[in-house]
Amino acid sequence: MMLIYVCLYCHRERQLKTWVPPVPLHSQLTDDDITEFVRTTSAVASLAVFNKSGSQDSAVALQSLAMLRPEIIIPPLLDMYV
Repeated sequence: MMLIYVCLYCHRERQLKTWVPPVPLHSQLTDDDITEFVRTTSAVASLAVFNKSGSQDSAVALQSLAMLRPEIIIPPLLDMYV
């Protein structure tokens, strides 16, 4: 669930133009921060696909990570399932 909030935060700080005050520059996520977050959580999300309780949550997590950095998430998934 936290991954969805990270995606929404990134969208808000970079693309969304509304009445909400902008995120201050010192609090904005850098590209390196996002890349490091995706790298550290992708291994856990990939392993959760094989969980006994179902893979729906891991599919949502991988989808959220792929929205942030598709070049990191998509190739390993294709190699794993193709």
